[in-house]
Order: sequence, then structure tokens, then C-alpha cells
Amino acid sequence: MSERKLKHIELFAGCGGMSLGLEKAGFELYFANELSPMAGETFAYNMLGEDLDNLSRQKTPSAKVKWIKSQYPQEELIRRLRENPFQAAEKGEFSDLVSLEDIKGKLLIGDIDNLLKFFDDNPHIVEQIRNEDIDLLSGGPPCQGFSLAGRRIKDDHKNLLPLSFARFAGLTRPKAVLLENVKGITSPFDEGGEKYYAWLEVSKAFAIQGYVPVCMMLNSKFFGVAQNRPRFIMMAYREDIFNRIFALYEENPILNVSMQFYELVNENLDDVLNIGIKDFRYYDIDHYPELFDGVIFPEITNREGDFVSVLEAIGDIRRTEIKYKVSTIKKGYSGKLNTTFTNKYHETGFIHNHEPRNHNFGTKARFRFYQVINEFQNGLKKGAVDLFTGKSIDEDTKEKLTVAFLNYNLYFNGENGEFYKKPKTLTEVDNLLKTIPTKKHSQRALLEYEPAPAQLTIPDDLCHYHMENLRTLTVREMARFQSFPDWFVFRSKVTTGGDGRKFEVPQYTQVGNAVPPLLALKLGEVVYKLLTE
Repeated sequence: MSERKLKHIELFAGCGGMSLGLEKAGFELYFANELSPMAGETFAYNMLGEDLDNLSRQKTPSAKVKWIKSQYPQEELIRRLRENPFQAAEKGEFSDLVSLEDIKGKLLIGDIDNLLKFFDDNPHIVEQIRNEDIDLLSGGPPCQGFSLAGRRIKDDHKNLLPLSFARFAGLTRPKAVLLENVKGITSPFDEGGEKYYAWLEVSKAFAIQGYVPVCMMLNSKFFGVAQNRPRFIMMAYREDIFNRIFALYEENPILNVSMQFYELVNENLDDVLNIGIKDFRYYDIDHYPELFDGVIFPEITNREGDFVSVLEAIGDIRRTEIKYKVSTIKKGYSGKLNTTFTNKYHETGFIHNHEPRNHNFGTKARFRFYQVINEFQNGLKKGAVDLFTGKSIDEDTKEKLTVAFLNYNLYFNGENGEFYKKPKTLTEVDNLLKTIPTKKHSQRALLEYEPAPAQLTIPDDLCHYHMENLRTLTVREMARFQSFPDWFVFRSKVTTGGDGRKFEVPQYTQVGNAVPPLLALKLGEVVYKLLTE
């Protein structure tokens, strides 16, 4: 990491994964914005050293976290931390924002459109931010339904957020933009009989604002993250900056394609909807690995056969009854995370967020079945899942399954409690199956020698790979898959349910929604290199 720091604004900041990686890459946070106060509590604790929970109990307003709009005054921080952010955006009467001093170096909690409204009402603050010469604007807004055509964006406020992101770039004029999103953004959706590609629409929106987009589809596992996590990435450079980059790498075909698209958009602003999928492209790491060389795209660090496995990621903290000291975890994947990312604010002590959830016998017995069927071959695994979820299977498959189960210790319940044993008869297996049915199709056990599957925000969908751990994963284990260091503490509620699901962002969701810090570091290194060159 260079000593020279570049200035960085983070939108849709979540719990801080992107900011943590970019900080290591050489970017200094100018300010951040996050809608959820629950995710914001984690961001503030780790990235700003602000303990909002402690301040709320002391009834002391935060100096580093400001609310764009809230239904409660600053003194009622405890209520702000559990506030529905959508209600705050609509009905909030209180705002902490007055001048640039309320923004610079702060985390701003609230809706980005309310922040844009504040900027519209205070153009002198926008001018002050522009004068700061911001290097990078980053974030991951929901994009899957976005279209410049306008019909579908009226149905869901989230589909407007890419437009808000692009407008924010147009206002503040950073040198570069970094956008992260799910793979689904590349799948077409239908709007009034027309097919639209959200990634292409997003690229147009930034081109209209004066940014030349460079787009890619990558996977976190290629960059040292213990997770099979495909993600769409757009790096966009302000036209004057792009021209200087282009002068350095004018033979690069990626840059030529981007410039042609940018010029096409700006020459056809009145007819931009007719610019289609034939006019631009993104580069998939699976098809063009040679382009991911650290020049325009991040450099691949791990290839097939060298991906970080589940065992490497969480094998050293398998026993949740043990308290693990962060300072003693120095080797392997976890040691790399703990030394790569610096803890600036808090004593490390023991790792947090590693409390297991309690399960009844039926759940544990099912988890054991999921572990066992990972060993099955020749289509038997699918047959076992169908059997669990109530689908009909033919008698031949059922008999093959039960015979296969005879070779493994299953989990039973008897007069003396719960225990493992190998069944001796097909009847024992069949009777056990009848007592633990499920309608869940998404549940599965981890494969210990493979990267973890794409991170899920619902903790019940994955169970541990080891037979002595018939449980879902802890927040810490899921954070390991996302490449968070062990000193990074997740705050607020662990999980949620009921109506809270509509607006609460508990710890599991914070982890699942985050940008892996290792991936953010690799992306940040490329942007840093191009900007400083």
C-alpha cells in the first residue's frame, strides 16, 4: 500500500466490507452513506471507532455518525438505532446535517435521495465537496430491475437507486466510480414486451453523467476469498481521467470498446433506449482470464485447484465452545486476513460473533443427512434431496438410497438421548426419514474441500460440513467466507423475523450483503494504480 492516500466516498456502505478493502488499497474515507442504522452500527464501530450502542445507553449523541433524516432527535440514539429507515425517509422531522463539517469524515445514516435533496438545497456544500477533488465513489446499489425506460422503476423504489448513484457522481465529480452488484444484473428482464439488461442501463446512466464504463463479471474465489461468489463490477472513469488512462494503454481493446460505447451514448442522448446489448459488452473472468492481469482488471491470485476451501477458512474455529484469541490466529487463510486488514480502534481480545444457534433433534438429524449425501455419486444426491422434500421417487432409487445410508453414521434419538450410529437395516433408515421431513429445497451441507457457495443472508440454508457440528454456521464463520478479519465485530441483532424482515439488517444479513474485503482490496489496487499513473 502506498503512503499517498486518495479520497473516497462510499454509498450503500453496508457494514463496511468495501471500505475496509479500499482503505488497505490506499483510499481514505471522506464520508459514507448507509440506509440501515443496524448495518451502520457495525460500520461505525469498525471503520470509525464509534460505539453507538454504548453512546445510546449513555444518551449521548454520536460525533461521527449523523442522520440525514430521523423521526427522533439526536439525544434519542437508542430509538434511532432501531428505527425503520423507510419511515424515517418519509416522515423524519429531524436532521443532523447543516454544513460540510456534519459530512466530512462521517457516516451518514439515511436514504440517498434525502441526501441528494440536501445537496440540491445546499449547492455551496456540493461545490465544497467538488473542491476536495474526490478520487473514488463506490457502492453497490440494487440494480436488477433498473431501466432508463422508466416504466418498471415506478414499481419499486430500489430500482431508482442506480439513477441516484449516477446523479450523485454527476454532482460530486469523482475521478472514478466503482459499482458492485449480483450476477443477476446481467440477466434480461421484460418491461412492456421489451427486454432490458440492467447492467447495460446502469452503464448508460453513468455515461450520460460523463463517465466511461469498464465492465466485468468476476468471481471472488479467483482473488483469495473462500467463496464461490460471482459478481458484476463496473469501473467508470470521468472522461478527462479516462482519456489520460487511454493515452497510457491505447492499444488495450477493453478501453477501445468502452470509449466507443461512451461516445455512442453521448451522441444519441435523445435516442439512448435504442442502444442495445450489441453496442457494449462486459468481460467474464471464466471466458477471458488472460484479461485479469492487474492492468485494467484486477489480477487473478488463485486459480482452479488453488481456491481457498471451506476447511481452510473455518476449520480452525470448528469448536464453538472454545474462546479463540485473535492474536493467536496468524497462519493460513484466517491469519492472512487478520494481518492484511488493520484494526485501528479496538483491542482484539477474543473473536466475537461465534455463538452457535440451538437446533432440535429433527433439524440436527436432517443436517447429518445433508452431510452424508455430499458423499453420494451417480445421481443419488438428487434423489436424497427429493426424498427429504416430499417429491416422489421410484422404488429403485429409494432402495439404492437406503442401502447407501447403511454405510454412514446417521443421527438418531432414543430413550437415552441423541446419538450417532450406522443403521443395520433399511427399515431403520426409512423410519428415521419419516420423522424428519422438510419442505426446504435450499438447505445443504458445506463441501469442506471446496469454496463456500455464494453467501446467503438466511442462516438456516447452510449447515456445517463436520459430523460433530450438526448446526448452521455462526456469523463469524460466514464472515470468514466473506474474507472479514477476526477482529471485525458485527453489531446489532444477530437475526430477525416477522415484519422486521422488511427493514431490519441483522448480523447475518450484514455479512451476506457485504462486498468481500479481499475483493475490494484487489479492485481498489487497480483503480489506485490507474489514478496515480
